[in-house]
Amino acid sequence: MPEILRPQPASDATGFLAGPLGLRLDEVFLPLKSLSAAPEVLDTILEFEQVRQTDDLLLLRFWPDVIWASGSLSDPAVHVTEIGHGTTHFRLRGVEALHFLSNYTRADLFAAKLLQARAIRTSLNHYDCVIWWANTRDIHLIVDRSVAQSFADHLQTLAQRHDCTDPLTLPRPVAPDAPDRRG
Repeated sequence: MPEILRPQPASDATGFLAGPLGLRLDEVFLPLKSLSAAPEVLDTILEFEQVRQTDDLLLLRFWPDVIWASGSLSDPAVHVTEIGHGTTHFRLRGVEALHFLSNYTRADLFAAKLLQARAIRTSLNHYDCVIWWANTRDIHLIVDRSVAQSFADHLQTLAQRHDCTDPLTLPRPVAPDAPDRRG
């Protein structure tokens, strides 16, 4: 099997974000492929607006005729295109990660349908992204590689400006001496 070429990181996102929330943002390489086929063919693999993640396979479906996949999946009826070099995968970790993102997305991340699906294609302020999570402390985000550094800087700025003194604002701050609550 040919070795996967890993591109240089598209951002400098490695470590804790400044601010009171104790969030950690890291860029992680994800060898992503686009699987294209007729919607009825893809329905047999994964339902629309769903995510499936195991140790060796990730499937994301937010388009009728496309599934994003990482891992091995062989189906002769599906056209496979490598897209991992054009996207950037970030992990946002911390006890308040999902609450933090919900302040800046156009969707209600705590709606019952989304909490069940645990995935969405949305905008985080003006950045188009795909978001999914296995638990609310470990959030995965995919953005276009061309905006990766700007996106990471934007999250850094939002974390620094987050007003924890506003009683209507979630998430609440994480005490600096509480490393067990950090991502």
